[in-house]
Amino acid sequence: MATPQERHPELFRPVNSDSPRGKKRSIPLECLCLGFNRTGTASMCSALETLSLPCWHSIALMSNKFGTIPMWQEAIDRKFFSAPGPIYSRAEFDQLLHDFAAISSDTPAIAFAEDLIKAYPEAKVVLVERDIDSWYESWMDGVIANTYDPIVTLIYTIDRWFTHPLGKVHKSTFEGWLGIKGPEDARRVSKEKYREHYALVRRLTPPERLLEFKLSEGWEPLCDFLGKPVPQVPFPHLNEKKWLDEKVKIVMWRGMQRLVWRVGWWVLGPVMVAAVVYKIWVG
Repeated sequence: MATPQERHPELFRPVNSDSPRGKKRSIPLECLCLGFNRTGTASMCSALETLSLPCWHSIALMSNKFGTIPMWQEAIDRKFFSAPGPIYSRAEFDQLLHDFAAISSDTPAIAFAEDLIKAYPEAKVVLVERDIDSWYESWMDGVIANTYDPIVTLIYTIDRWFTHPLGKVHKSTFEGWLGIKGPEDARRVSKEKYREHYALVRRLTPPERLLEFKLSEGWEPLCDFLGKPVPQVPFPHLNEKKWLDEKVKIVMWRGMQRLVWRVGWWVLGPVMVAAVVYKIWVG
């Protein structure tokens, strides 16, 4: 059986804190996959990578794109919280996404669907939609439960160097984009926001740029739409809840390890209590 490090090798590599500011786009952005969180975004990311389209997914923020978080936070603050400065447009997104040919929508990029559609009129848009009731259950049990879990929140509050920026970019996206500050808000507005998102993408995207896609359809319609050869491998189908839960636990635990390393054992009494509790929770 594969170890956590073998299943999620990107989370065990050194964190890349390099800023993307000033970067120039190195490859065209060809595809915007703008389905809501928990509609197969990880599977779509894997599929697009298989088609030789380097693909952005929020998991990158935990490892090789950690250094992009300040710019994403700035984009969120300007768009949703009236922070000084212009709303992000192509010039800024080209810096953030300079080495990606595709986006598999997830937090925080999904909150900028309208801006991305307008910024990249040459990019094709793929829209994956689930039955709203099955999506809602997955969204609440996975994304919302992880984001607002009390132990995760405790570590997020204490670890200001690593876990806090990650948590803040997700929580502020949900607050600004969806009006969600906790599970009760999520229960109240999530289905409405889900419907609004899909209506927005369909309204803004010309029919010739849009593919309504189901993962069960496999490679052919996606490859035909993107003009790519059909791979001789099965279409990826990831268990996204298990996949995400494992990643969150790894990130939390490694965040605690980094905190201990930075601050030292002698000031970490409360932190170590939290770490022990978390270790028991991880099992």
